[in-house]
Amino acid sequence: MEPEALALPAAAVRARARQPLPLHGLAMAALTVVCWASAFPAIRIAVRTFGPLEVAFLRALAASLALGGIALARRAALPAWRDLPMLAVLGVLGHSLYTATLSLGETHIPSAAASFLIASAPIWMVLVGRVSGSEKVTRWGLAGLVVSLSGVFVISLGRGGALQLNGYALVVLAAAVLQAVYSMGQRPLLTRYSGLQVVTWCAVFAALAFLPWAGPAFAQFARAGTGPRCCVLFLGVVPTAVGYWTWADANRHLSASAAGSFLYLVPAVALFIGWLVLGEAPTLLSLAGGALVVGGVVMVQKLGR
Repeated sequence: MEPEALALPAAAVRARARQPLPLHGLAMAALTVVCWASAFPAIRIAVRTFGPLEVAFLRALAASLALGGIALARRAALPAWRDLPMLAVLGVLGHSLYTATLSLGETHIPSAAASFLIASAPIWMVLVGRVSGSEKVTRWGLAGLVVSLSGVFVISLGRGGALQLNGYALVVLAAAVLQAVYSMGQRPLLTRYSGLQVVTWCAVFAALAFLPWAGPAFAQFARAGTGPRCCVLFLGVVPTAVGYWTWADANRHLSASAAGSFLYLVPAVALFIGWLVLGEAPTLLSLAGGALVVGGVVMVQKLGR
């Protein structure tokens, strides 16, 4: 699940709660699921040729160019100077470091297992909100937290069913925490800017932050085959540029609960794409752990606040 999977304000939800679900909104939400799910197997392919930091730079560069073109075409306004530091911090955390840690984890973790671990991000968003005082968690929420974290532990139990803790799963979990911090941190900005403006500038700052790895990234890109090159470009254009755009469009036509329900499909679609493209058959441990992660997230989202 990619970053910026945010719920709309409560007033917007109430205003649209009784409206029928338009086909356009459903189509955009479904397209978002496919775009974001496709990122996990694409990263798995890319890290066979590129280093994790190089993947992060190339993805941010491709995303910033694609989003910048869209922003120029739509004549999006520039952000205020006072908001640039926050956009820079969020770009580094939610794009650069997120992609780098996820890519590092996927050097040893199957794409489906990684997608289940990233699906725990809403749990960490609730915890960040609890610490900052913006979220209150009920007993059901705490129960969902325990269920989801138990799923993370199950997924972390090695490879091939071996009961041995896999540290790379914890690296992917760190990416989920970064996604949560990014999502919570950008909420004040989204009251002043559109989603397109926020994600464009975050991607630009992410690429600038990882400029020290530009030389190695371009060198690896020059030596790489067509497949790995397409994968890193695909990551910037489809999951980031197209995925964020279709998600914003879906949220304009659907209620937050209707749009958010589609996000639970991301791990399942990532599992299918990983099996189809990479031949990765998930272990029973991964499936069981993934079910616990998603089940815990549903408990927190539906009953825990």
